[in-house]
Amino acid sequence: LSAIDNLVQTGQADKATAYLARFAKLIRGVLDSSKNNEVPFQKDLETLRLYLEMEQFRCNNKFSYQLTAAPELMHGDYKVPPLIIQPFIENAIHHGLLNKQQGSRQLEVTAQLNDEHIIYSITDNGIGRKRAAELKEINRPEHQSYGIDITIDRIKLHNKNDAINDVQILDLEADGMAAGTKVIININCF
Repeated sequence: LSAIDNLVQTGQADKATAYLARFAKLIRGVLDSSKNNEVPFQKDLETLRLYLEMEQFRCNNKFSYQLTAAPELMHGDYKVPPLIIQPFIENAIHHGLLNKQQGSRQLEVTAQLNDEHIIYSITDNGIGRKRAAELKEINRPEHQSYGIDITIDRIKLHNKNDAINDVQILDLEADGMAAGTKVIININCF
């Protein structure tokens, strides 16, 4: 809302109106989804796309993203827990990408069908988890985040198991240096 207000204050009413409409659509999507344990995959993906557009706008286009899904997911009758990967995307943006000082900031989100599972992959080329934790300790040492833990519990509940490999968080490296993070999430879709 602050970013939209800034557009209004700087005389960019057309842009403000366009982003306000997207924001309203995002909020409607989130509220509609929150009433259900599962939503159609396509609807969830559209809500994630709106979320990413708004985050990109709010962050002054400081990162780019690619959101792709396998055609069979887009045309099938698959259901997923609403916004199940959003906390991982948020972490990638705010902890990995926006803390990066040099070079491009890229986020890639993919969804593939594998037997009776949807495999999500969220990859960023940010600063990595170790450096992000160091910055958090400097800037907000008292802050406790529960979003990822709660989401992992939601995934376990949905998948009806306690499999430790339903969520994998991998530190990426290039030439011995942190090169981002990759999260792989396995969602049952039977």
